[in-house]
Amino acid sequence: MFGGQVSAFSVHPLFALLLCLLLAGPAQLRAADGVSEYHVKAAFLAKFPEFVKWPAPGATITVGVLGDDPFGNVLEQMIKVRRAKRVEELKGCQIIFIARSERGNVGAILAALAGTGVLTVGETEDFVKQGGIIGFTMEGERVRFEINSGAARRGGLEISSRLLKLATKVTGP
Repeated sequence: MFGGQVSAFSVHPLFALLLCLLLAGPAQLRAADGVSEYHVKAAFLAKFPEFVKWPAPGATITVGVLGDDPFGNVLEQMIKVRRAKRVEELKGCQIIFIARSERGNVGAILAALAGTGVLTVGETEDFVKQGGIIGFTMEGERVRFEINSGAARRGGLEISSRLLKLATKVTGP
């Protein structure tokens, strides 16, 4: 079963709007009309846990943000967040968002996280080709994502077929 692992949080009005948009078509959310690219990405990060099965699920999902935090205070209104400049400081996080500022270190970061059961999410070019699990891309003003199902499987994660269908591209066996 997917989901059921996230504890209840009070719902911020913008988050409620973004959740409605996610349910309508998450792979095609637009970063427009007063909603920033990072509001949309934050909504995705908060919603992804409902579509992922971890080898050892926890009661609360924690998102680690590695590098320069592009979200401001938006992400913590939706989900529990920890921030760090080094991957070692994010031990215990189920999801690690690797910020664009870490583009020169992506390979080493992914190698350090290999096989740990962490859902890696990034926004650098070729993130999924480098072994990341979910990579955000932009198509004009639309926030989209790709999935490396092979990397997920190697990490012991099971991605719901519903999420796989919403990705613009799925790589791996």
